[in-house]
Amino acid sequence: MEVQTKKRLQLIAIMFVFLAPMIAAFALRVGEWQPARLRNNGVLVKPPQELAADNPRATRDAAFAWKDTEYRWTLALIAGPDCAAACEQRLADAEKIWSLMTQKATRLRLVAVGVDSTPTRMTQYPRIDFVQSTAAPLQALRPTTPDSVAAVVVDPAGLLMLRFDPGYDPAGVRQDLSRLIR
Repeated sequence: MEVQTKKRLQLIAIMFVFLAPMIAAFALRVGEWQPARLRNNGVLVKPPQELAADNPRATRDAAFAWKDTEYRWTLALIAGPDCAAACEQRLADAEKIWSLMTQKATRLRLVAVGVDSTPTRMTQYPRIDFVQSTAAPLQALRPTTPDSVAAVVVDPAGLLMLRFDPGYDPAGVRQDLSRLIR
């Protein structure tokens, strides 16, 4: 083999070494592939729905608003008709998620939409604010099945960002919240 041909092959091999990762990355991007650990467990709301204009009525906090002045994220549980055993379990799961957030817990507030605020629930779930809201984006996500609960994540600006359908995994909600709250 001639020296000039050998040098050309070496140049082509060096170019391939540098171009191959870029070609692979482009192919993965076009194929919309993402590593499993970077995916959301919830469904991203596109485009984010604004809740800041809504005037909800809260049981504990009379000045409750979706847009939070203390820059806290909101995990809102949206109950379907007839809140019973499964609904109570989701309320307990929300309290558990809050406690597992450790030092980030102060940047998260819990809200239950459409759940009756009985005195028993108020003492059993002290971190949950029971809210009545007529916001259209929340009403559209309200489950129709009795004793079911959906969940949503609202950012500090009052935008509905993520939704979790009824039957969601609380560990997935906690994982998504820990990525959002820094």
